[in-house]
Amino acid sequence: MGDDIIDIEAIYPNVIDALMLLNNTIEILKDINNEDVGMNNLVESSIQFTSFIRTASNKRAFSKLKIVKNYLRSTTFAGRQENSMLLTRTKIFWIVLTYDLKTILQSHARESNMNKSLAVLTSGGDSQGMNAAIRSVVRVSTQLGLNVYIVKEGYYGLITGEDYIVKANWFDVSSILSLGGTFIGTKRCMEFMTKEGRLEAARNLILLDISNLIVIGGDGSLFGANIFRKEWSSYVNELLKCGNRLISQEASEKCARLNLVGIVGSIDNDFSGTDMTIGADTALHRIIEAIDSIASTAFSHQRTFIMEVMGRTCGYLAIKSALMCEADYMFIKEWPQKLDWPEKLCKNVSLAREMGKRLNIIIVSEGAVDENGNTITSEMVKNILVDRLNQDARITVLGHVQRGGSPSAFDRTLATRMGAHAVLSILKASDETKVMCLKSNAIVESSLVDCVQATIKVAEAIKNNDFEKALEYRGPGFKNNLETFKVMISQKIGCNENGKRTLIFNVGGSSNGINALTYSIVRATISSNNRIFGAKYGVDGVIQNKIVELKWTDVIGWLNRGGVELGITRTVPDSKMLADMAKQMGHYKFNSCIIAGGLDALRTGLRMYETREQFEEFRVPIIVVPVTYSNNIPGTDFSLGTDTALNQVVKLCDIIRQSTEGHKPRVFVVEVPGGKCGYLTTMAALACGADRSYIPEENFNIEDLMECVYRMARKFAMNKINRGLVLRSESANSNYTTSFIGKLMAEEGKGLFATRESILGSIASGGDPSPFDRSFALKEGQKTVEWINKMQAQSSQSQMLQESAVLLGFQNNGYTFTSLIDLKSSIDSERSDSKVWWMKYRALLKMLEDCKYWKTI
Repeated sequence: MGDDIIDIEAIYPNVIDALMLLNNTIEILKDINNEDVGMNNLVESSIQFTSFIRTASNKRAFSKLKIVKNYLRSTTFAGRQENSMLLTRTKIFWIVLTYDLKTILQSHARESNMNKSLAVLTSGGDSQGMNAAIRSVVRVSTQLGLNVYIVKEGYYGLITGEDYIVKANWFDVSSILSLGGTFIGTKRCMEFMTKEGRLEAARNLILLDISNLIVIGGDGSLFGANIFRKEWSSYVNELLKCGNRLISQEASEKCARLNLVGIVGSIDNDFSGTDMTIGADTALHRIIEAIDSIASTAFSHQRTFIMEVMGRTCGYLAIKSALMCEADYMFIKEWPQKLDWPEKLCKNVSLAREMGKRLNIIIVSEGAVDENGNTITSEMVKNILVDRLNQDARITVLGHVQRGGSPSAFDRTLATRMGAHAVLSILKASDETKVMCLKSNAIVESSLVDCVQATIKVAEAIKNNDFEKALEYRGPGFKNNLETFKVMISQKIGCNENGKRTLIFNVGGSSNGINALTYSIVRATISSNNRIFGAKYGVDGVIQNKIVELKWTDVIGWLNRGGVELGITRTVPDSKMLADMAKQMGHYKFNSCIIAGGLDALRTGLRMYETREQFEEFRVPIIVVPVTYSNNIPGTDFSLGTDTALNQVVKLCDIIRQSTEGHKPRVFVVEVPGGKCGYLTTMAALACGADRSYIPEENFNIEDLMECVYRMARKFAMNKINRGLVLRSESANSNYTTSFIGKLMAEEGKGLFATRESILGSIASGGDPSPFDRSFALKEGQKTVEWINKMQAQSSQSQMLQESAVLLGFQNNGYTFTSLIDLKSSIDSERSDSKVWWMKYRALLKMLEDCKYWKTI
């Protein structure tokens, strides 16, 4: 069902009315357990819905949403438990489908919104990215005409009232995206746990006519907020009946109910129902940065470092960081160690040194235990290594470093999306408290109560030492990460001489994460008792016989390394080269082939497939793995390397903006790489808070450029801010170049602001791979080897089928394998389809760029 979720969210903008029609189906689903509801009614409703979509102007909507009808048709209601599961999964459908302001205002008129007030607060422990969520809430609310308030110091501010609850405007949330923590403050408030405290909080909100609340925090904060909402009506009645007339009759009627939406902010990523919480990705950045920095001194002195990371009740940070830094051992609560763990630890560390590793990294989560529930501390691990192996072992406790620093690009965009969705969810005024969750790449609305109860189940299982149950509750992703780590530390040094042989080579431009991908493929291949060979410098290396076998120890240190260790070229084979490649592949008797890279890698794989009739050496499984920061490969939503590049672009833009401090108004025009694809520019604009961005997928003219100049002038005239940022994709327009836009703004803005230009170029694609790209590479490497093993187990005749030459992609809710021949028509464009998933954020950008955007609708 996950596939359907992302497909539906990706559709915009003419589908919202159709979804309203499908509410009939929801009502039927809600009554599934009633015997008088039959399948015929359900199918009839879905057919009616599909018929509506068929006539809609958005044809793509029909092609995607018809899957709903097919799902409903195929579902049988065999029992109450299955029905309940179906209902839970179907709830996720009801999500905001569009950021198009015009479409939203058609359903929620701005005039009616002006009588509504909304407050936003942050509570509990802070996490990086909260500011992005606050900014999004304030600015989207402003566009929609809502009165928006910020509550300082969390629930404490809600109870204290007065100056702690402040009406916010557009410029109050300027220049906060790059800041860690929460700029409105947070405080743990015991008073809110009492009925008296909550009563006072209700009074303060009602006095300001606030009946809509968005809470950003962890499970405890959100659970407390839900209790507040459930008791709201009793507070209203009590305040109204109070002798000193604390609230008026009119206020009680206007604020008769409290609409509540939650946004999860937690670096531990311990909230059930969402794939990621705000702050978790940034916390991983801090951990990996620390480990990468320590690695150099550890290498110099052949030391072992025990890194203690946060995660008293959840081992997410520990397990992810262990995977991303080639840790030699890991301790987490969900994987309790057997009592002989000291022997296993020493064995792993000793084997690693025998293989040539000069340093060892051990990850210890705060909540690590053995199978009897006894605590395992960093000091215990150190003493074992010192006493038994005479190791030079040191402990580093990262502590609150993990909470600090500027948010990652992922956390900024995630929080921005969740903030916007939360406001739109508030407008729907549901009876049930919703929490914004991430499912695959979709923001969905889930029941807050259900998610909190699921989170509590995990905590109870851990408290009862039922670790197997806790691991199950964590979900398949967590369990898969643990299994991956076990494979990675299996230390299988030798190779099977009789194993199948796989060739890997790289084609295209340099992109981060390709070394991590090779690392994963090598380890996974050897673990499956097969052999892996690498060709240096791509196609040229294959032809020139620069082919080497890659052993387990050859890829030590590759996981965190930038660049391309195997080498890479843009050479795409012609007819003669294909013949030479076939000759070499025949000589080595390769049974499969992996090609990593961008569009040139895709072209290479396709040419090998198309010449199978001529060269039998190509009649083997061929798989292309997309690795390019441009993210312009058809057949996948994400390409390896894009996250690293995006973080580099965001970091550079932050530095550029900071350079304007203390100067008179200044606008920077920054050129962002990415070829003919505007992905990097769009996502960087969302993460940096750019004032305007130009991409190849959207046409623009001189009038658009002049409008940007006028907007900058208006902004600076208010004396609220003194800097501006305009992003331009390198291939946005052949005539309106970065230099042209810079000169135009400099001339037209003369006397109002200065203009500077900056071309990021290759610097944006440098650096070490981000945590996301390391994790993505590990998963893609595993999926690649799994697919190859599956194909090699089939008959030789199947190697001629188009299904034996594919591109590995990540689309919707999982990994896909698309036939190369099916992608042929899309290869040569190098330009993204205007309907790609990330294009819907262009509408969101417009809402966040200009405070008067609603006037242009």
